[in-house]
Amino acid sequence: MSARPDPPSLAEWLGWPTERVSRWVSAQPEPVVMGWPYNGTRRWYVAYRSRNPHAKDYLGVLIRRQAQLHRLVFAHGVSVILAPSFGAETLKRGEAYTRYALGGLAQLPDDEVYRALIDSGVRIRFYGDYEEALKTAGLRSALETCVTLTDATASGEGPLLLIGLFADDPYPTIARLSVEFAEREGRPPGRAELIEAYYGMQVPDLSLYVGFAQPEMFDVPLLTNGLEHLYATLNPSPDLTERQLREILYDHLVTRRAAPVDYDALSPEAQLELAEYAERCKGDTLGIGRIDPLTGLWRPLLPKSR
Repeated sequence: MSARPDPPSLAEWLGWPTERVSRWVSAQPEPVVMGWPYNGTRRWYVAYRSRNPHAKDYLGVLIRRQAQLHRLVFAHGVSVILAPSFGAETLKRGEAYTRYALGGLAQLPDDEVYRALIDSGVRIRFYGDYEEALKTAGLRSALETCVTLTDATASGEGPLLLIGLFADDPYPTIARLSVEFAEREGRPPGRAELIEAYYGMQVPDLSLYVGFAQPEMFDVPLLTNGLEHLYATLNPSPDLTERQLREILYDHLVTRRAAPVDYDALSPEAQLELAEYAERCKGDTLGIGRIDPLTGLWRPLLPKSR
């Protein structure tokens, strides 16, 4: 295994050209696998429409924005994006919304940014129990799009975009795949073998997961090992900025990987600062929020700067 490149300072990192960031990220011992559900889209569109009053194409705008952000993430050296997109919760919003939202899948091949990503070698795959769900919903055109995109990108050698569709209850499928493997091979599958059976290909462990609002993680079956780093943006996913992405990647690859502290070797000044910090933070919790009385939306209670 090659030696890990010396990390730059955050200021240097933020000033590097994108290509240099990509080379540094790609040179890490392990590929970066980023879980990034595209959440808060309706909320984001309300703000977008206030700035663009003539906007009418909700799905078209969101698909283009998502494509641009996927391009941005891959340009920074991320090898895999896991994008949980639709689950059983979508179905609860009614048949009209379900058909409208899931029908947007059929628009992906027509977006010029996605087409450019495909031409550059990006591979697109889908995971989850989407075949039965889309057939039941009468959305065969969306299912055909999944097949078309998978086939069209099968020969690509670039990064991997895994789009999750109805992966929120994977256990019956995982159980079935385990039984089928055992019947075929005469033994239960190992973890890597089960991952390959579920996703249809080998997928590395999840590195980081970027949610929105409430810190939570969902719809990335089998890929977590307890070492992944969790983040939550305050604004909806479509508002992700390049600086924000770089700060997340830096925290994941550099800041959180600092050498463990030897508490017995702390100086008296360091011990005092540790005690004072603990006192300042007493009672604070990341992830607690309140309902905004005007909008009815959950808002985080942010601890004061420490």
